[in-house]
Amino acid sequence: MSYNKDLNGHIGDLERENRRRARQKKWEERSKHFWRTFLFTENGKPKSGFLIYTFCLSAVFIALHLIAFTYIVDWLALLTESWPLVLGNLTGSLCVSAAVLLVGFVLHRLLKDKRLMLGTYLWLLLYTVAAMITMVLLLQDAESMKLFLRFALWFVLIPVGLGLALFYLLYRRDYRPETPAQTDEPAWKKYVRRS
Repeated sequence: MSYNKDLNGHIGDLERENRRRARQKKWEERSKHFWRTFLFTENGKPKSGFLIYTFCLSAVFIALHLIAFTYIVDWLALLTESWPLVLGNLTGSLCVSAAVLLVGFVLHRLLKDKRLMLGTYLWLLLYTVAAMITMVLLLQDAESMKLFLRFALWFVLIPVGLGLALFYLLYRRDYRPETPAQTDEPAWKKYVRRS
């Protein structure tokens, strides 16, 4: 009886281990597939130009946000020092967001692919989520977490949320998928030899 119980327990352990290995292998495959999109094809072209362009634009927009927060918030501090703290922070956050969104809007109008700015802000959202998870794991006490969340609200969540909302609406309005060029001839005619 004890032998059967041990055998069943061992078989259950093996099944759990096999499921864990299958899950781990599946995630490794997904990870490899994701990172392969950043590589180049044999012709030297990127496999996913969209991912590469939006990733690079996200780095530019991080720099734009940092520059805007450095200069605009300092300039606004003189104006809003007598205001309540919440109103001053909200004004600074909205002014910085507006300045960076203006740059993004100009790029949206100039760039042919209307998905790029939305993709850029999706990268920024991904960075935000990663930073939030990291800080939740690093900060142990509630007071530190409360201060971080307040900082993240003013300096990260509002600008990224406004950017996502704006560029999603612009994407919905402006994006038209490319369609193959229409010819007057039926498709079968290009395969027929003409004399």
